[in-house]
Amino acid sequence: MKKISGYIFTCLLLCCYAITSAQSYSGEQIKEDLAVLKNDIEKYHPAPFKYISKDQYKHLYDSIAATIKGRLTLREAYFAFLPLVQSIGCGHTHMMLDRRLLTKSASASEKPKYFPFSVRLINSQLLVSRNYSADKKITRGTEIVEIDGQPVKKILENLERNSFYSGDGINPNARKYYTIREFRKLYYLWKGEQDFFTISYRKPGTDKPKTIKIEAKDSYFMEKMLETRYPDVDEDTTGMVSYKVIDSTRKVALVDVRSFMYDFQNMKRANFEGETKKIFRKLQENKIENLILDLRGNSGGLLEYSTFLLRYFTNQPFDAYRLGFRDESLQRLKQDYKKYDGKFAREAATRLSAEFSVRDSDGFLESKYSRKQRPHDEFRYSNNVYVLMNGGTFSAAALLVSKLHNMGVGTYVGMSCGGAYDGCSAAQFSTIQLPNTSLEISLPLGRILYNIDSKKYDKPILYPDFEVKANLEDFLNNEDTVLKFTLDLIKNKIKVR
Repeated sequence: MKKISGYIFTCLLLCCYAITSAQSYSGEQIKEDLAVLKNDIEKYHPAPFKYISKDQYKHLYDSIAATIKGRLTLREAYFAFLPLVQSIGCGHTHMMLDRRLLTKSASASEKPKYFPFSVRLINSQLLVSRNYSADKKITRGTEIVEIDGQPVKKILENLERNSFYSGDGINPNARKYYTIREFRKLYYLWKGEQDFFTISYRKPGTDKPKTIKIEAKDSYFMEKMLETRYPDVDEDTTGMVSYKVIDSTRKVALVDVRSFMYDFQNMKRANFEGETKKIFRKLQENKIENLILDLRGNSGGLLEYSTFLLRYFTNQPFDAYRLGFRDESLQRLKQDYKKYDGKFAREAATRLSAEFSVRDSDGFLESKYSRKQRPHDEFRYSNNVYVLMNGGTFSAAALLVSKLHNMGVGTYVGMSCGGAYDGCSAAQFSTIQLPNTSLEISLPLGRILYNIDSKKYDKPILYPDFEVKANLEDFLNNEDTVLKFTLDLIKNKIKVR
């Protein structure tokens, strides 16, 4: 009886897999979803034509619609819709990764298996940073030349085109950043799940590549491998901000601001303000003359945290930003609140109507309350500041970078910022769920202007004063090229602002 039950269970699983794999949609259904996507973005996004004209957007839509002729699978539909979402150049507007695209079957308990390496791109070489596979021969710094017979260059070009994350505007550096950060998921999304990968690799100091077959692994296996193979690696990402004196002779300190995020795991605000105040007290007590503010990979979070930090670098009140909504966006936000049948939701919708009641010259509804910020009276920092940034510096972190730069504070080192210089679309979010495929798109509803003086800097994104990329030697020695370069600037007393 047990054998019969097991056989039936196995057949059911195979049927579920077949249904999921064979799931497809007619051309009419795909075109209907595409039309809903286009119309909702145009209707509710606060700035859909900031980086693309309305005519260009319509032409792209027509081009995509013209290619849809027969039935499409869910994965094919995802890639059909993606260019329309990417085209508006908003880093906060992105296709959400549907669980159905990250599993082979309909089972919710099945864990997808991925390419079992963390990688870095240095001098156009894709290098292994950490090896989570069962094979120990692939060490740090090993160059991956091909995967499944495809040259790495072509793979990266494809993944960059199909990245679900990006920065603001036409920002190739941000797209490269997210391609490497999300390499495993993007490769899975492109190729589907595989049990094995055939990779050609080249060890450091060797010329001839070798080929090996590597077994795919799920995230649980890789987490365990991280604990056993890399016990000294600090993977704690819960700490939002940290402080370290790195050169007591030259009075240099590093403040690493990893995130401005809300603590979703514990559903509470982190003690960012308290920890930051302690750090600036230490800067004063240790008489720090050179502060390195590391914002690389900081994808943003709460604007309050960003402006709180900003207040330590100014001696006069300033307007942090302006938040506004289009009428349709504000109405959608209220409707989203009403989906939650509770007192809090009703009160939130009422507060929105009462607060956002001032119409600006562009027709946006802005808050009737002032957002002027006062400088911190205690522990204000007025010595040398060096800001490290890259394509992952985004949203609330981009606001901080833009405001500091516009105030004439800091020397900027690294790569171009991932977020726009003048503002972004964010603050409150909704979700577009397409009626047939049920694919979802994250949709920002608020327009945030950073109140910067465009006469001081008129480019769409902030470029560093010193562009610095990681080099192979530093990578192999596990050293930070950008930080080393910044320390040399300090040693030679070089600063821009």
